Parts: sequence; C-alpha cells; structure tokens
Amino acid sequence: RGIPAANMIYISADTTEEIDSVKFNLLRLQVESYLVTNNLQNVINYLVTTKGVPLKINRGSTFSQSSPSSSVESELMLILGSYTSYIGGAGPQMSPYFYQNAHFTRATYGVYLVTRLDAYTVQEVIELIDRSGPNRMADPTSPFLFDQDPSWSSPLNTYLARAKTALDAKGKTTLLDASSVYQTNKQGLAGYISWGSNDHYQQLYTQNAIPHNTYIPGAIAETYVSTSGRSFENPPSYGQSLIADLIREGVSGAKGYVYEPYSNAMAHAYLLFDRYVSGYNLAESFFMSSLLISWMDVVVGDPKTSLTFVPGLLPVQLAGFSAVPYGNRIEFTWRTVSETNNYGFFMQRADTTTSVFADVPNSFVSGNGTTLAPQNYSWSYGQPPVGTFYYRLRQVDLDGSESFSEPIVVTNSVIADVNEVEATTKYRLSQNYPNPFNPTTTIKFTIPARMGHDLVEGHAPSILKVFDVVGREVATLVNGVLQPGDHSVVFDGNGLPSGTYVYQLTSGSFVDSKKFVLLK
Repeated sequence: RGIPAANMIYISADTTEEIDSVKFNLLRLQVESYLVTNNLQNVINYLVTTKGVPLKINRGSTFSQSSPSSSVESELMLILGSYTSYIGGAGPQMSPYFYQNAHFTRATYGVYLVTRLDAYTVQEVIELIDRSGPNRMADPTSPFLFDQDPSWSSPLNTYLARAKTALDAKGKTTLLDASSVYQTNKQGLAGYISWGSNDHYQQLYTQNAIPHNTYIPGAIAETYVSTSGRSFENPPSYGQSLIADLIREGVSGAKGYVYEPYSNAMAHAYLLFDRYVSGYNLAESFFMSSLLISWMDVVVGDPKTSLTFVPGLLPVQLAGFSAVPYGNRIEFTWRTVSETNNYGFFMQRADTTTSVFADVPNSFVSGNGTTLAPQNYSWSYGQPPVGTFYYRLRQVDLDGSESFSEPIVVTNSVIADVNEVEATTKYRLSQNYPNPFNPTTTIKFTIPARMGHDLVEGHAPSILKVFDVVGREVATLVNGVLQPGDHSVVFDGNGLPSGTYVYQLTSGSFVDSKKFVLLK
C-alpha cells in the first residue's frame, strides 16, 4: 500500500491472544509514545494491528453489559483523545461515528478507526491483503446474501430485510432468505450476513456453521454470533462459529466479537451495506453501522478496502501486470486474485500511434477455470519488435466471452539478432515463478558480460543460496563460475515446512535477495 516506514509501529508484547490490563497498558503506552514522538497522533485516521498482537483484554468479567473486558482494537480507538478516560471502564460507550453518513476523520470524531489483519495462518493473512484495498472492481450483479432465521424474533432479522430494501433501491442484486434453510454454497458473493451457529437449523446443512460460499475480492461479512472473533488460532476450537472461517473462504472483511457483546453490538445490516455500496471504505462502513466502542468488537480487514462496481467487469481479478525487457525478449508477468470460468489469456500488442490491438502469435497462456486462490502467470516474448508499444491481456472465458486488461507501455531497444550475451550488461535476479509454490519453483538470474570497461564478470564465482526467515541456510543452488548470460535453476522445497524463505545471489560485488513462499 506504500505505507511510509515512519508509520510502522513495532511493539514488544505478549503474543497470546488474551491479556490482562497490565499487559494492555504496556502495549498501549508503546503505541501512544510512538505516535506522539513522531507527531502522528493528529494526522492519521486509521490504526491496523496484525496477527501476533494480543486480541482481547480480560479484566475479570466477560459476560455482563457492564463488563470492563474488551477487544484490544476497540480500546486502541480511544487513545490520545477526549475518550481516553473510558478505557477499561465498565461497559461500552456510544460511538461518535455511529449512523454517520460522511467520510471519517479523527479531527471530526475524536477517535481512531482500528482494524485487524488476522486469520488462521500468516499465509491466509497475506491472501486477505492481496484481495483487499481501495476500489476493488466488482460486477454490479455480484449478490449480497442475507440469511434470516425465522425462529428468532429479533430486530436483527428486520435489519436484514431493510438491508435488502436499501440495496435493491441502489440497483444491487440481493438474496434474502426467510426460510429455515441455512444457506450454503453460494458463489461470488459481495456481502454476507447470517446467524451462523445461532441459526437453529445450520447443523442440518453444514458443520460449525461454515457456509462454504465463495466471495469476490472486497466482499464483507457479519454474523449474529457472540464470540465469533474470540480466536484466530489454528486448529480452531469450536462451540460457536468463527469469522476466521469466512476469511478462509475468501471474505475481505468481517466483524466479530471477542466475548459476549449482546445483540445491540452487532452491525446494523441496513447501514453496513448501504454505506459500503455508496463509496465508503470497509472501516467506515463497519463503524458507521456499529453502535458501541470500548467494547468487544473486532473488525478484520484492510480499513481502506472498497468496492467499485463496473459493468462487464473482467471476470479475472488482476493483482498486477508488468513487463521487463530482458536481453532480446520481454518477460511478462501477471497475477490474479481470483478467477471465474477463465479459459486463458492472449497477449495483445498495439502501435502507440494507432492503438489498434492484435494478438501476438503463439502467446496463449491457459487459465485456471474458477478459483479463489491467487495464481501467478508469465509469458516470454522472444525477439519482439524494437520500439515502444502498448501491451494488454485479452482474457477469454470458457463460454467464449472476453475482456481486456488495462494496457501497459513497454519499450524494447534491443535488436532481435544481437547476441544476447553481449546485450546483457547488468546483473538481474528475477522473482521466482510460481510464487507461492509447491514443491518446486524456478529462479532466473543474469550474469552480465561486462562491468566497467574490461572486467569479465562471468569469471567471478556466483553463489545462489536459500535461507529461512531467521537466516539459516537450507540449500545451495549454485556455487561456481558461470558464463555471462541468462541462467535458471529449479528449487525443490520437498522436505521443508510451509513458510517464507529468502533466496540470495552473490557474484563479485553484487548481492541481491528476494522472498518466496512455500505453501503445501
């Protein structure tokens, strides 16, 4: 997201999910001190905690409307402002941002909006981030599912009906189920609310109230379940259902509760989704629809995630599309967050003076059909024409329909028949592909022909090693003198646990390293 380094706060804290007041005060003091010391307390609007930061504060009572216990995030909302004195007090406070219809600023409302990045695993947190962020494009027909339980006589059911009315008025697709059937296996949802494990009938259709839905990037969710955010530990311990399961299924934001919050703490569905489809971000939408602060709520997700509805949207959500001229070829790479009925991609090229696109011969790359898992793609354009051109992806569905990516500009200055070794004048260590991988991946790198005027760098030993995240060497892939030019090596992660690793190339005075993820 391009967050400045100065805005990163590193703390020393207990890594258990539940802490007491003493440990919370130590954590809070570090955050407050950093904000004040760096003059940030009045210039930022959002705080985001990460997996590993404590989740909840047990102050001796967790089942009372006057309980002093709370989530860490809900208390951090109140620091360094006019609400600070309420931290640790009995019961919740009314949120100054509830029911508002204006973009949030701390200057106006006197609190921070605090969300959390959490899931069962670190890799799932990374995937949560990848499908989040501002202006996630969504098809206007992506449905919002509101699953009532008719056995409950509660205003919460009414709120679901009101949410349907509000979204129908805005031209959105809604599914309101008032039957005793617990809805499961719905595809491509933009929003979701149910009674979760409090639905009287859910055990007839699933286990642990897991709905087994799929969601578009940017989708948000809420469940009417106390303690739905009580833990993100893996493996989970059930009783009541967990929002961590919704995050694993693919939602980009969800609201949960670390203890018993009572029903008035639940997000008002008609406010939550009305605001979210009206251009407000994830944090604004959840907190405008939530009555209480200094309480037991925890909102999971990138706070600035938002949806932009685009008719005829590319059914493949691209996370990036880039190109690098590489000797006498161009290496294209792109990544998808999710895919729906994706047959594959064709590369297209256009002259910058005419902007008329045509397929590049032999450029087809197969897609992955329908998947919510991120996918990595690459294609090498051998002997491309010299000059500056537009390139874009033509994505084709299984039914033959097609969509196009935004074009990128690529300049190739290498004549196709020039010897590639002579054209290679710089070291290059490329990102591995695929990434994440299981169990093998390919690492490409370039040894230059020259450095300075006469020194042939190919005569310097080249060493390519793999390390774990604490710096322990796990493999040596290359160790010797290599000829100038392009090289590739396959790394096999069999026998290693899932996790993040680092590969490093050393040759002469050149040292470069990159991270990659083994995901089994």
